Amino acid sequence: MGEREQQTVLITGASRGFGKEAARLLASRGHRVIATMRNLEMLDEVRAGLEGQIEGLRLDVTDAKSVAAAVGQALARHGAIDAVVNNAGYGLFGPVEDVSEDEVSRQFNTNVFGTWRVCKALLPAMRERREGLIINVSSTGGRIAGPLMGMYSATKYAIEALTEALRYELIPYGIRVVCLEPGMYKSDWQTASLDVAEAVRAGRSAYAQRVEAQLTAFRARAQTRPGSFAVAAAIVEIVEHPKPPLRWPVGEDAMEILPLRLRSSDAEWEARMTQGPYFQVKE
Repeated sequence: MGEREQQTVLITGASRGFGKEAARLLASRGHRVIATMRNLEMLDEVRAGLEGQIEGLRLDVTDAKSVAAAVGQALARHGAIDAVVNNAGYGLFGPVEDVSEDEVSRQFNTNVFGTWRVCKALLPAMRERREGLIINVSSTGGRIAGPLMGMYSATKYAIEALTEALRYELIPYGIRVVCLEPGMYKSDWQTASLDVAEAVRAGRSAYAQRVEAQLTAFRARAQTRPGSFAVAAAIVEIVEHPKPPLRWPVGEDAMEILPLRLRSSDAEWEARMTQGPYFQVKE
């Protein structure tokens, strides 16, 4: 890869899942990668065999000082960040009625405010150069909401709006902004990165049987899906694309379900949604 093509890419949430795989794939293609994470315990695993192309930085997207410090350090070291992948996030699983205010605050603080903080910290340097790329990781859940994923989807709907507004705001400055919309993939998202509402875990939820049915089906389906590499490959495609579109769905399920939702009336879609395991429970 020639020097003109090599890019410096900062990735949040790079310790596992999509972020880890994207860091490794980008590095294998000759890009310089700044893999950021809340702690650096997983850095050696992320960098294994690619130490010359991947460096690590501590960055907690929920802490404005941490974001500013990491971005400042990255810019001081490299002079410019060509692309940022706002990947850090997790899912909150549970009925809207049951989730606590603290749980909702943490969900939005990570998924939405975290993305905003990183954009805010990097944009002055990108605007000055009149060049750059922002990839915000959304989800098919940012276009379609289902039972028990209401708060997670709310954050991803917010990412969709934030990304679209940024796209228009930054066109005059030569900065490209893309919303990545993965379907379901097998990763730690369904396990370590999935936060089941405390009311459910403590047995206080009136929806317990429906939650169990939906969560069991959700995790079983995830095990049949491809791994994180497919999303990492999409991230590489976007980084290397001269004019990426606003939205970039990835996965055959995303490519099928998003157009289907657009073609369906609300009544038609509701009839489809109510065939799922959540609605099969008899109380």
